[in-house]
Amino acid sequence: MRDRTDGNLEAGRLEISDLVVTYTTSRGPLTALDRVELTVGQGEFVAVLGPSGCGKSTLLRIVSGLLAPSAGTVALGGQPVAGPRGDVGIVFQQATLLPWKTVLDNVLVPIRTLGRPLKEGRERALALLDMVGLSKFAKHYPNELSGGMQQRVGIARGLVHDPSLLLMDEPFGALDAMTRERMTFELQDLWSKTGKSVLFITHSIPEAVFLAKRVVVLSPRPGKVLEILDVDLPRPRNLETMALPAFAAYCNHLRALFGSLSTLD
Repeated sequence: MRDRTDGNLEAGRLEISDLVVTYTTSRGPLTALDRVELTVGQGEFVAVLGPSGCGKSTLLRIVSGLLAPSAGTVALGGQPVAGPRGDVGIVFQQATLLPWKTVLDNVLVPIRTLGRPLKEGRERALALLDMVGLSKFAKHYPNELSGGMQQRVGIARGLVHDPSLLLMDEPFGALDAMTRERMTFELQDLWSKTGKSVLFITHSIPEAVFLAKRVVVLSPRPGKVLEILDVDLPRPRNLETMALPAFAAYCNHLRALFGSLSTLD
């Protein structure tokens, strides 16, 4: 299912220029992000990697419009991000599903919140649930699903309103290792089918290398872009990809970079 872009071929292009975020604290100003420059091309999968406290989640809050920058600019599809927007989808570390709603109704939450046509939204929700392998669970409740299944519902919810950009904040961080690996494969498949632009936050070096076209490395706070690594690995990627010398070389390069900072966690 290749999603629409409302005629704008660059609707999912994210441009961040000279971004600074400073918080006011009881001990004075605290700079979370410092002069960050970053682009995500239309349909591109970009991962952001960095130590705890480097501003990764702050970056997502800025891009989503939930937080205003102290300086610099953020634009999506050529339009400034000046607040929450209907063309951005968000997937959190925890699925945060509403326990009193069915799987289908949880997926439909953005449709109702944005006032979109319910019939069209329902059709899209069912199609997405089928895509993530949960069509048989549409009438189930969250407590009847495993953690991985709940996160798949969260991904479907993030896509149901057909956003131009999908933001993912460590979406697999709370899962066990085997489920996390399986979800990584499933996310790659879903991204290839929808063609969405994705900004993906993670602590996992192999996860970033496996999924992304480019890996953005942030420094310890205040977060600055230390390096943007182009990952030139064939797609679709699979278990054999992880055994390639090139895959190991990319991972080792990133580990060495963090090791030189003594901040790998």
